[in-house]
Amino acid sequence: MFKSIKWLDKAKIRDRLTSLDAGTVLRYVVIVTLFILFVSYRLNVLGGYVIPTYGNTMYHVGIERLTLESGHYPTQELSYNGGFPNFYVPAYRLLIVSQSAFSGIDPMVMSGLMTIALAMAVFGVIYTFSKQLVGASAAVCALFFLTLSPDITIFTIRALPELLGLVMFPLTLFFILKNRTEGPFQFNGYVALSVIAAAVTALTHQITLLVLALVLAVYALTQIKNRSEFLKAIFPLVAAIAVYGLWQVYSLHTLSILGIAQVKYHEGTPVDFFASAFRVGFFDQAGLLVLPFTAIGLVWLERNKVDKRFLLYSWIIASLLLTKNDLLGIDIFMDRFLTFFIESLVVAGGIGAFAVLQFLDARVGRAIERHPET
Repeated sequence: MFKSIKWLDKAKIRDRLTSLDAGTVLRYVVIVTLFILFVSYRLNVLGGYVIPTYGNTMYHVGIERLTLESGHYPTQELSYNGGFPNFYVPAYRLLIVSQSAFSGIDPMVMSGLMTIALAMAVFGVIYTFSKQLVGASAAVCALFFLTLSPDITIFTIRALPELLGLVMFPLTLFFILKNRTEGPFQFNGYVALSVIAAAVTALTHQITLLVLALVLAVYALTQIKNRSEFLKAIFPLVAAIAVYGLWQVYSLHTLSILGIAQVKYHEGTPVDFFASAFRVGFFDQAGLLVLPFTAIGLVWLERNKVDKRFLLYSWIIASLLLTKNDLLGIDIFMDRFLTFFIESLVVAGGIGAFAVLQFLDARVGRAIERHPET
């Protein structure tokens, strides 16, 4: 019965393997090596006495356990003495609940397991987005910076909704990027997928929603003269806002976000170039290596007029504005928005590293042509 499954055809598999060139083999080796390094560090999550032992794990596990025991998602919070409307959006908690119900694994342990699984998904979606934007070699370089990133490391070993957001947000952008249909706007499969992904993102994390909404709004503005591309951004944007609005009306009975504790009390730590007692250091969180390559990557994108490069530009600009929202007097979650800004730098830095390698390869090739005897 397996003969009909093409990818299990041994002859075809052998032909594909033997047809691989040295560059492709090297790329696969680097991807596997980086994946092993990336995942092996996250496996430390399982070493905690309680899995995991940091972040707001207990805050979420309480709701998850009650949902499992009662069979319904509670409308009232349990933390801080409870008794007030549940302002957290439910996607992350329901993900843990569904996996616990399916497997029979306790939600505390499942939080640790899903942290590792979602970290792997971040690895995969950054590769996929970068590959779709520029190519496989640039995507491999992006994985290198992803593996080295201090801030990405912090937020891919914590059992928080933001981790799911770090997957769903770039996945939404990927569907927009992948939709390369020319001519008049068509509501095709990629538009549908971007709408679904945006809706899930809206129910993942308010911070992630704000990043997605501003990125899509900025991208739509850059494409105002291109009706088709403009609508590709507007459809998921409207879907995300509408889904979140419906949830908040159901949960908090209002569309205003001003009453949410994090907004009301300006929760978050400002971001500066260097860390201090009351500020997060940008260079500490981003790392120094990615920055020069980011600059090179942006120049390379513009010089080569890469299609849909403005999607990455919008990601960088919007996440940077949110990271420095304290300058506008908003003062919320600056350090959390920083993670999405750094995620965009990882992609741009990978493109920059690819551009440098491409330049060096060309120079070496020309040198060999001039002096073949050497």
